[in-house]
Amino acid sequence: MNWALKMKRYSTYLFPCILMMLPSAALAQDDVAEAAAQCLELAGPPDAGVPLSEDLQEEGFVALEEAEPFCRAAIDGGATDPLLYFNMGAFHQLYGDHEEAMEAFQYAADNGVAAAQTKLGDYHLFGIGPLRRDPETAVGYFEAGAEAGDPPALMTLGLLHRIGMGVPRDNAQMIDLMAQAAEGGYHFAQFRLGQIYLTGEGFPGGADTSLGIPNREEAARLLALAAEQGNIEAVLELAKLHSEVDGPGTGDPDAQYRWTQAAVEAGLDEAVGALGFLYERGRGVEADPERAAELYVEALESGEVDIDDLRGEVGGYVPPWDRQTAIAFQLILQERGLYRGAIDGIIGPGSRAGAAALDD
Repeated sequence: MNWALKMKRYSTYLFPCILMMLPSAALAQDDVAEAAAQCLELAGPPDAGVPLSEDLQEEGFVALEEAEPFCRAAIDGGATDPLLYFNMGAFHQLYGDHEEAMEAFQYAADNGVAAAQTKLGDYHLFGIGPLRRDPETAVGYFEAGAEAGDPPALMTLGLLHRIGMGVPRDNAQMIDLMAQAAEGGYHFAQFRLGQIYLTGEGFPGGADTSLGIPNREEAARLLALAAEQGNIEAVLELAKLHSEVDGPGTGDPDAQYRWTQAAVEAGLDEAVGALGFLYERGRGVEADPERAAELYVEALESGEVDIDDLRGEVGGYVPPWDRQTAIAFQLILQERGLYRGAIDGIIGPGSRAGAAALDD
């Protein structure tokens, strides 16, 4: 680590400690401004939405913990930026100090932070901390957040219209609100609305012609928006959508390969076997029996995939084994000392037993 970076990290931890040792009145305005700037930089923009992943959620928690002493020092020094209060509310919420969290969120909401309205709506909707569930009050906060353009508020309000909780049941209003959230960049809205357009989920008979449901093209567009942000559920849905789920020769091979590869890069073990299947069949990529066999072995070694679910996991069409791929698979098992039968390209009991031992 270079000297400048070391000093930056050292000051990140030292500066708030010095600030907290001083009486609030002793803080110079420059120090208050610096603390506020550090708080906002470390915590990032206010967000009341569903995290993209558990890893990113954990990173957000760590960022809040690092930001908290700066936020507290700035507020104690007289700073009034409502984003500081939002960050303090999120920190208190993380540690279960819900009364303090709601007080901070209320200040932020009263001073124009739309995500704070959504946070308060969640508190009332789910009955968090000292509150009882109160959908009607929650709707008021979500409507305020939605009016201010907060995508998670729009999404939640849409879902409430879907089930008729605190608002009239209204599928057209649901789609409109979810679409606004999706176009506002909210990955969860893009994914859920994409699912609805793909399957007609929640609609009688799976369709509503007045709302243009189902619509495979719109589903693919929305799912791609979510997937490109890193929503792994959308990645898997796209790989399936472009597969041969409707029968041999259907789908889009190039798109299926691209999204299956993305799922592998995201660390999904089942996608490794699905990628091997594409190499076996030469779908979206040049056929490569040896590479297919290597990927099958890698998937089985994870212990999360068995041989019955190995091939075609993300799609719907599972033909018999390609002989050259089966031979390459048997050769790997033989090299590992897990198979002593004939190298005949027939995946029978001996080959299956060797495959089952790969995760030992």
